[in-house]
Amino acid sequence: MAPIYRRAGARILDNALVAVFGFALVLPITVGAIGLDSPGSKAGDEGGIWNWPIIFTLFCVLSLLPFIYEAVQLSMWGRTLGKRILHIGVVQARPAGDPVTTTQAIWRAGITHIGYQLGVFFFLAIAALAWSYAAYGMLLVWAGTLMAYLWAIWDQPLHQALHDRFAGTLVIDERVEYEEDSEYSGYEG
Repeated sequence: MAPIYRRAGARILDNALVAVFGFALVLPITVGAIGLDSPGSKAGDEGGIWNWPIIFTLFCVLSLLPFIYEAVQLSMWGRTLGKRILHIGVVQARPAGDPVTTTQAIWRAGITHIGYQLGVFFFLAIAALAWSYAAYGMLLVWAGTLMAYLWAIWDQPLHQALHDRFAGTLVIDERVEYEEDSEYSGYEG
């Protein structure tokens, strides 16, 4: 199984790539559409910066774009760009080692990016509508999401995070097989 630090590194690389392109594409359009900087803007009357267009934009950038990014790449190649750079991949848990199916890729990406983020945006929406202290509920959701990822540390024997368990997938270290092959390539037994 792939080490946790390389899994985390791949996730950070993938999220950074999606965030850079997502915010570069979506945020200027949203800001231009609602006119936060223009005189007479209704931003102050509609919840300040946390109004519905901004919440929807954040949901798209933080959930839908990464979902599409990951689901497409996992279903086609069994790895994302970040996983490719760090030499890890996603395979089926049973039968072990088979390529992930499109359904598994969609489930895994959906749980990871949409499922975990729905709680955050639920509390953000409550904070924008009624109760500003509800934004602190996002901290609880993020703590729960972190625990879902860290589940892979103590899960035995497969080291699956919660999204891997639900999707029936494993994250493997692709270099282990290569190292074993190269170790025995000169052996003439």
